[in-house]
Amino acid sequence: MVLSGKRRLLYLLLGLLFVAVVTGNRHGAEVDDNEFAEFEDLGDGAESEDGAVEPEDTDEVFFDDDEFMTDGDKDPTVTLDDEFEEREQEDGTIEDEDEFEHFKDNEEFENFESDKPSSRKGAVPDLEIAKVPLNFSNNWNSYYLEIIMLTGLSAYILNYMTGKSKNQRLATAWFNRHKELLEANFSLVGDDGAAAETPSVKLLKESENLYCLWCSGRAFCEGMLVELKFLKRQDLVHVVAKMMKPGSDQLKITVTMNKEDMESIVLFLGKKKIVTRMQKDMYDLNLYCSEKRIGEKFGLSPSYQAVGETTEAIQGVLDSKVANCLSDNEDMLEYIHFSDQYCGQKPSPDEEQPTEMPTTKKVLIFVFNVPGGNGATAKDVEAMYPMMQLVLYCIDKVKRFKLSKDGKHRADRNRMKVSESFQKLAHAQRQEAAQVRKEEKRKAEKERLMNEEDPEKARKLEDKQYKKDMKKRLNPSMKQVKVRVS
Repeated sequence: MVLSGKRRLLYLLLGLLFVAVVTGNRHGAEVDDNEFAEFEDLGDGAESEDGAVEPEDTDEVFFDDDEFMTDGDKDPTVTLDDEFEEREQEDGTIEDEDEFEHFKDNEEFENFESDKPSSRKGAVPDLEIAKVPLNFSNNWNSYYLEIIMLTGLSAYILNYMTGKSKNQRLATAWFNRHKELLEANFSLVGDDGAAAETPSVKLLKESENLYCLWCSGRAFCEGMLVELKFLKRQDLVHVVAKMMKPGSDQLKITVTMNKEDMESIVLFLGKKKIVTRMQKDMYDLNLYCSEKRIGEKFGLSPSYQAVGETTEAIQGVLDSKVANCLSDNEDMLEYIHFSDQYCGQKPSPDEEQPTEMPTTKKVLIFVFNVPGGNGATAKDVEAMYPMMQLVLYCIDKVKRFKLSKDGKHRADRNRMKVSESFQKLAHAQRQEAAQVRKEEKRKAEKERLMNEEDPEKARKLEDKQYKKDMKKRLNPSMKQVKVRVS
């Protein structure tokens, strides 16, 4: 019984082995002769007659990772390229059909199909252009800004032309009235001598409100400069400002005297406010003018005042003839300034002060106001003829005037004091500069001593500096002089 059981088990194992061999070699390959049969892909191709495995047929088409199609399942007339083209067309058609499919939801998009524009060529879009009527309003309130701008521009241009022409007429009227008087006293009128040929006599126009005239060739003076300073009538803003604060045109005459034809004279005559302001601003008036005389002594109103270096100079130059002319034309007088030490205005406190005596010259300055104010006419300008005669008289008067011995001595002493004050100022500035250099040198020595690393050398430098300081303290005014005895 035991033996029969073992036999049955042996037969069962042999049967299972045979089934496994038959199943594994279903293609009929000789496994015993091929040692690499287990590595061959038996499911991809048919086995050849000698036991080799043939590759699969090339007509088999791959469509998906998990699906295969054989030649028997395909249409033999359809090629591989045709199948791919059909697949691409199907994919494109699906995309075209489904591109706007999500817009067809009526709950989210209303009237999408009706609002979609027509894609037909030549189709006219269904647009209606609103007919807006042309609005040509006759209401000028809409253009008030433009009207204001045009009005202001027109007013400015008109004022410029009228103001310019008026100033030119006034200057021409003055020149025509005084031309004969100037030509009788000066050999050159309207020429500074720089040109080779003498031009026609005329005023030099510096600006629309400033005209100049140079005269030369007269005894006792180098020349005379006439400046006609009119109001800025060509400037509309200036015209409006002068309506609130009236002004007047001015005539300024500057005569440069010869050095030998004028004594040591410094005096100023004008209204009190002008005198106070000019004494603060002008060098010569600030340094020399200490004597004061009220205007009543010259026949003028109490609002006028005269200041000068000496009483003798004030009374000698402003004689009775000058006083009578000024009293008769008091409204024309602005100020008169005679000086042999004229050097212009003082520098402001913020500017650098001069260390040397400024260059001076001998001048007679006259400033007159044109009567009439803002509404001056040609007749008002022509009425200033006596003022020009006064200028010519003062030139001769200053030449003839001589100071007394005491007055001359006092004037020379005053000029010496001014010169010494400038020298002291220059010396003080030089001392200050020397002190600054000395302090810088001392500071450099201290830094050198502090930076010295050798203690012995640093001690020697310190002793040397200490001895030098002690010598200066003991004998500050004595200098060491070495005497060589033979």
